[in-house]
Amino acid sequence: MRFSRLFVSLVSLAASALAYPNPISGSSTLSVRDPSIWYNPSLQEYFVFATNGNIGIFTSSALTGPWTYRGAVLPNCSNIQLAGNCVLWAPDINYINGLYTLYYSVSTLSSQSSAIGVATSPSMLPGTWTDLGQVIRSNPGDLFNAIDANLIVDSDGGMKLAFGSWWNGMYQIGLWPGVNNEASALPGTHLAGANGRSAEGVFVYKPSSQPYYYCFFSDGLSPGAGATSYPAAGAEYKVRVGRGAVGQGPFYDSAGHPLTDDISPPTGTIVLESHDNIYAPGGQSVFRDPVSGRDVMVYHYIPKSNPVGSQSYLGINYLDFSSGWPVVVT
Repeated sequence: MRFSRLFVSLVSLAASALAYPNPISGSSTLSVRDPSIWYNPSLQEYFVFATNGNIGIFTSSALTGPWTYRGAVLPNCSNIQLAGNCVLWAPDINYINGLYTLYYSVSTLSSQSSAIGVATSPSMLPGTWTDLGQVIRSNPGDLFNAIDANLIVDSDGGMKLAFGSWWNGMYQIGLWPGVNNEASALPGTHLAGANGRSAEGVFVYKPSSQPYYYCFFSDGLSPGAGATSYPAAGAEYKVRVGRGAVGQGPFYDSAGHPLTDDISPPTGTIVLESHDNIYAPGGQSVFRDPVSGRDVMVYHYIPKSNPVGSQSYLGINYLDFSSGWPVVVT
């Protein structure tokens, strides 16, 4: 027991002393929140999608930029009849059955009157998106909030949609037969978070090099543009992760705790946190870059050197899974 406690303490000290690399060059001038990234091999361009502007579209021929604003996914707003349907949040991009498929959130701050919608496109370019409308919805009193969607195609070929922010955590349901068809009852499988924990932005990812599925999420508080103060030191956004044998969990952190446990310190192994000039990194998504053949994480952060209330910017780093846990590298 004493040895076990000592080992855990040494691991914790090593983790706290970990030096995180800065984002790769080329994106420090691109202001975004909740970025999601994909690559179009026909156009030989990377596409980044971001919150606000009815899901802004930015493209580049390289991960190192320069990035060009191309327009909006849904310039005429979502057809979901909820407050916030012209201020869309948290895009999640994938490629399903020959179409680029983007999930988005419709809500207002601190509201549970929320919905997740989906749009499809043959190319990801502006003007090519078809809004398929609502997939799921939440209402005041539900265990979950229907925002921050993430789609994964599991090893059995089934589509799974994860979602959730604060409230009683993050969940996952099945979709079938289409990308907009709920196939299992809400709220579904509990993935992470509980009891009003400030955790959101779930993203389930399986690297080709590992047998595990990894459940990333953003933990803490994320000061937005216009904020007048920052949270207490250590309470700001950071990226955490757990891993499991299958895409619907259960997921465990490196200490062996299920991500759904309500304990202190909170569950989830830290992947990235504030360091150097990078403050409150989060809103992450991960994809396999077909050009470099590497796993890539994109996220937003606030430059520490900027005044309180400043905008957030795009961060891009590679991930190394060789230890069995994701490590941020350049």
